[in-house]
Amino acid sequence: MTPAFVTLRAAEPRDEAAMRTLWCETWAATYPAFDYQARWPNMWLKWKELKAEIHVATRRHDLVGMLVLVPVSDQAMLLEQIVLALGEQGSGTAHLLMNVAKQKTGLILKLSVNAFNKRAIRFYEREGFVRTASGVNVASGLATYDYEWRR
Repeated sequence: MTPAFVTLRAAEPRDEAAMRTLWCETWAATYPAFDYQARWPNMWLKWKELKAEIHVATRRHDLVGMLVLVPVSDQAMLLEQIVLALGEQGSGTAHLLMNVAKQKTGLILKLSVNAFNKRAIRFYEREGFVRTASGVNVASGLATYDYEWRR
């Protein structure tokens, strides 16, 4: 990785293709059992319908991370997705994106994570999230853990 600065900004319509590539490649590397290219159109539509806030991280001209936040109430947001390019993992960019999420939320930031994703779980716990429940992802059938961060 080059030592260029990371820029955080709100996503723009021109970012959609790069976000699709990032999301599909990262999820395919994390859990290759699904066709993420086929899932992308529904995911993109879901975020639009939920009026999600999408933020991106760029390094030089490359999109290297994205954050998707969905309002739940006046005081709570759902961290729907935080995705980093494979080469960006461990760089500190996820922490920067998480700071954006924490700044944007009122009192509570919620998320659900696949139970098998130990790396993500360690990250969320380092960021101050506390496990509140267990469940199952309705789209994938995979076991999940729910977490919350409170101001």
